[in-house]
Amino acid sequence: MAEANSYEEQRRRQVEENKRKLEELRLHRLSMAVRVAAVKPMPAKRLKPRNRRANPPIRRSGRIASRSEQPDYRIRKSDRNKRAELPHPVYATNEERAYAITKAEELKKQLDSHYPTFVRPLTLSYAAGGHLHIMRQFSKRYLPWCDEIIFLVDEEGVEFQVLYRAHSSGLSTTGWKPFAIAHKLADGDCLVFQLIERTKFRASSYHEKDH
Repeated sequence: MAEANSYEEQRRRQVEENKRKLEELRLHRLSMAVRVAAVKPMPAKRLKPRNRRANPPIRRSGRIASRSEQPDYRIRKSDRNKRAELPHPVYATNEERAYAITKAEELKKQLDSHYPTFVRPLTLSYAAGGHLHIMRQFSKRYLPWCDEIIFLVDEEGVEFQVLYRAHSSGLSTTGWKPFAIAHKLADGDCLVFQLIERTKFRASSYHEKDH
């Protein structure tokens, strides 16, 4: 019995000794790995040179590419400066607005009452060619229920085609702006629209500067 206990004790000591040596070996290898990693230099990252082109080629359609003179649509610094030099907007006074509205109302009373008529004072946005809103009550009663081309006839009989937008009850910028430019409309002016046909207005303008 004593010999068995002596054998078990010796075996236990041998196992503990083996564990101690194994732990020392692992720590030694780990220490060596850390030293090598600290000494070994990291490879430098190579940066790819950027391909700088002073004047990149401009893509053009086949229709324009055949022309001798090629348009240049790039925005340049000089173009930004020109925008900054645009004149400041000019607003009408309350007196000038009231005068134009009064003259327009006087004309409306003189027109044939069989044709629907309305007066539209102009803000700066409308005068510059922005989307011209028409009173919804008028448009629902007299104008088409879907988008359609409408003609504006001025005092000299010149016709302008304007797209009427039914969902927004107004005249599209595309056709309205040429009319506004041709008649030199400004903030405070007033227009009289008379519907002489289903899609044709006679348009008369009164300028606030006439006061």
